[in-house]
Amino acid sequence: NAIVLMDRVEKQKHNGLSTREALLEAGSVRLRPILMTATATIAALIPLAVSTGAGIISKTLAIVVIGGLTTSTLLTLVVVPIVYDLLLQMRQRLFKR
Repeated sequence: NAIVLMDRVEKQKHNGLSTREALLEAGSVRLRPILMTATATIAALIPLAVSTGAGIISKTLAIVVIGGLTTSTLLTLVVVPIVYDLLLQMRQRLFKR
């Protein structure tokens, strides 16, 4: 998801938008598909995660996958765009000198 998001940002920058405008546009366009994918997968794993029975390995795996999906979705939507913008700002400052 982060790769697709950053690809959209680069295409928008190539079309003439500033970095922040491109990040906002890409975020608004990609937000729904990212959330739909993560939500559907998490919703499908919830019954397995809360089940009681002999499948303790499956339950544990479901909990880990839910945690990983939640974390990666937050990283994709929040951390990756912020770090991308900060790195571009640092690069611009370095090359101005």
